[in-house]
Amino acid sequence: MIITIVIGNSIIVFSDPDSKVIYSNWILIINSLIAAGLALMIFFKDRANKEDDRANILLTLGLVFWFIANIIWAHYELVLDIVSPVPSLADLFLISAYGFLIYRLMLIYKKFGRIANKKTLFAIISGTGLFLVYILNLTLTITETSSFRGLMLFAVTIAYPILNSILTVLALMILLGIKHEKHHFIPWVCELVGLLAIVIGDSWFAIVVLTALVEQLWMSYLLLSSHYLLIAGGLIWHLRYHIKWHSKDLIFKILTKTGNKRSTKVSLASVSVMTLLIFSSFYFTNVLSGNGDGDFFISESNPLPQSEFGNGEKKEYVVGAILPYTGSLSSIGKPVKIALEKAEYDVNKHFEDTNSSSRFKLLMVDSKTSPEQSLMAIKKLHERGAKIIVGPATSTAVAAVKEYPDTNNIIIISYSSTSPLLSVKGDSLFRFVPDDTYQGKIIAERMIGDGIKVIVPFWRGDIYGNELYNSTKYHFEKLGGKVEEGINYSPPTGKFATSLHRINFIMWNQELEKLNTVVSGAIKKYSSNSVVGVYAISFDEITPILIQTPLFENLEKVRWYGSDSIAQNHHVTKNVDSAAFSMKTNFNNPLFSIGKETNKSHDLEEELGKKLHYVGSLTYPAIAYDSYWISSLSLDKNGTINHGSENPAKSFKDIITKTAESFDGISGKIKLNEAGDRIGDSYDFWVVNKDNETQSYEWEKE
Repeated sequence: MIITIVIGNSIIVFSDPDSKVIYSNWILIINSLIAAGLALMIFFKDRANKEDDRANILLTLGLVFWFIANIIWAHYELVLDIVSPVPSLADLFLISAYGFLIYRLMLIYKKFGRIANKKTLFAIISGTGLFLVYILNLTLTITETSSFRGLMLFAVTIAYPILNSILTVLALMILLGIKHEKHHFIPWVCELVGLLAIVIGDSWFAIVVLTALVEQLWMSYLLLSSHYLLIAGGLIWHLRYHIKWHSKDLIFKILTKTGNKRSTKVSLASVSVMTLLIFSSFYFTNVLSGNGDGDFFISESNPLPQSEFGNGEKKEYVVGAILPYTGSLSSIGKPVKIALEKAEYDVNKHFEDTNSSSRFKLLMVDSKTSPEQSLMAIKKLHERGAKIIVGPATSTAVAAVKEYPDTNNIIIISYSSTSPLLSVKGDSLFRFVPDDTYQGKIIAERMIGDGIKVIVPFWRGDIYGNELYNSTKYHFEKLGGKVEEGINYSPPTGKFATSLHRINFIMWNQELEKLNTVVSGAIKKYSSNSVVGVYAISFDEITPILIQTPLFENLEKVRWYGSDSIAQNHHVTKNVDSAAFSMKTNFNNPLFSIGKETNKSHDLEEELGKKLHYVGSLTYPAIAYDSYWISSLSLDKNGTINHGSENPAKSFKDIITKTAESFDGISGKIKLNEAGDRIGDSYDFWVVNKDNETQSYEWEKE
């Protein structure tokens, strides 16, 4: 049983952050099915008396309901990728299961569990009561209960620790009553430990709230999956020692054969081989790769076949790419990956058609939207021969890696970094998107034009958020507007930052309550909600923020404005609560406008739709696509021109500048300023509307 738990949980522990949710859901489903199946087997085989039958059927129903609930949760998380209702159908099955299981334990307690020592009983109940009071108080302090949805969220959140504690108390009381009965004692130890595991698992949010372990919410899945296997272990013991088997029964033959030493050795050998195979698969899929590349590289593309290079000697160049495939900006990372892969194919096809011997190899790295990972990534790409790198995506990541390319003659071309602080003449950074001095001016003019006289900012406190806030504040006040002291939140990182887990909603309550207080004060101060607006600067965490925001009444009464990192985010429109709030508040988000529609842009959009199954922003994938083309063309020119320059790095920068300004790509003509940043003030505004035919929400360009 211990080996099985270790193997099952190792799959979760050693998987990458994006896969943890997938593996966790599958393992929960499998383990709950095993436990439910064993309970069903006991019900059919153990028909000793009416009282036992009743207890067995209650156990079976409880475990089957848990199994169904796990399937429903997986459907919400993996298939629909949306936030579940509060309460959801999964909650209905889970809470119903507790009814069956609590009733079963009460029946068994009447039969076995009399505790002679009243002090022991008092200690058990008191300890559990203190634990529940603590959980209740902690949840209440960070939950908004003034609305129906908030009240239901609070009720559902605390229901599980309460019901689990009742189960645990009853199981402990039964265990103390039968501690001298060996064959009964072992299964009840398994069940009690399993219940303790689920108590901690369902109460893990307390640890998340009190510590910085926001990215370790997946640890609760380890406990929940172990819970089912522990119960299954107790049921197997019950099957082995309590049920009258016939020699013709297959299960009887298996159980009796495991008693002899030879079969035990065979079983241990089988488990060892299985463990070896699992960890080997981890290793060969780069999950546990000793060289560490499994933590970085998404893809290393294969070059075209040798025959396609003709008779000439091939020249192969490496183009690196750093993208936020996971983390708090993964909404643009996935489409950018597809765009870069298409660009690689199109570039090599172009050079093949022109009978050139040059070929280009794309190496992509997941930055996990982390500055630290971005720095490690750029070093890895440099080791693999990349002299030009597309990315990183975020200004925070660019700032973290900038010194390395400046001192190692590497060129980086960012397709989405916009902080004005990074505009430095003569460095190794090119940015094919305008910096936020343009965006700040555009959004300020839009808000003033809409009649907004005062804004309450709500922004992530990093180099991107701070500088965009400063730019907008400057232009808004210059136009006569007033900027209230807003909420500057610490930018979350990793998968949990954008997750649709209920705990994430509760975590945002504290920041949103502060925002609601400031907005309420502004409405009162200016005697009108029509002149007050909220200005939000966020990454993908905007979706859980918008889902939770309707709990605060005054936040729905004002107009909302956002940033380029929010526009066309498909998670916002996919979740009904966030989409409905965005539509109600006319949530306006600016986004740099790329060139007019062409055959190439149509092909890229079609490729994105086919592989992603949704239509998102074309801006950043298009710029990344153009960046790869310009990188490849520049490498080819640099490799064929004899510069005779004492400063080849400067010559290469000149080639990139000239290539970029002469290239007419999907994103349109590129003109660069002295700092190597794109010049342009053409922005579109995107809002959420509802399609009357499909009744679905979608982004529309105003």
